Amino acid sequence: MQGEPQGILQDRDELGRMKRGFNPRVSKQIRIAAKVEELRHEYDPNGTLLAVDRSRLMLAAKHYVTAETCRDPVVSQRATRCAEYLLSKVKREEPQPPPIEEFGL
Repeated sequence: MQGEPQGILQDRDELGRMKRGFNPRVSKQIRIAAKVEELRHEYDPNGTLLAVDRSRLMLAAKHYVTAETCRDPVVSQRATRCAEYLLSKVKREEPQPPPIEEFGL
């Protein structure tokens, strides 16, 4: 089905129907939250990103979920490219090289 989460616990009964309180919208929000966490661990392990970059991560996660669940390959490809473009704009924290110790010359 189109609204099913992929790789996330689904709250469905034995006949495959959504249980009470769960619907495709809630499932999509769960998938987006999981994708945001995944991207945050990859791009912002220290939690020091600016608000703009955090918003880009959220929007990229939404595009990735759209790409995963979409049946139309053109829309899926566009969503993936848009997500990759947004992630290219996020400034990653580069690890600082160790300071060079000056020798007493």
